[in-house]
Amino acid sequence: MILMEVDTSQVRAAYELILAKWPDVIEPGEKSFHIDGGCNMRKLNEIHNQIENWASESEFAPELDEIIGSLEWSVYQTVHSALKNLSILRKSDIDFEAVLSRFDGHPNYKVNPDAKN
Repeated sequence: MILMEVDTSQVRAAYELILAKWPDVIEPGEKSFHIDGGCNMRKLNEIHNQIENWASESEFAPELDEIIGSLEWSVYQTVHSALKNLSILRKSDIDFEAVLSRFDGHPNYKVNPDAKN
């Protein structure tokens, strides 16, 4: 498998585009917890579906187009993880470093460590 090396500046640019699509205050809606530790959040899923559709249907610069789908998923997973224990999450409280770490853990991407600073 070939890893695509991505500069943090590319990730940051895509992150800002994605974050602009999220509401200022994110509410999960009714939560249903699963035995395996998972959690379904209907309202969050509805918000995410719209953002996911936007990411898949929009055109981006080639360097962003390569990563936007996977980064969008990393943002969603970070939000979902936080909302398991919260009733609301402010968009301003989403931690870029947490999203970056999750994205860097993707099997197809490697964030260029030299560009993190």
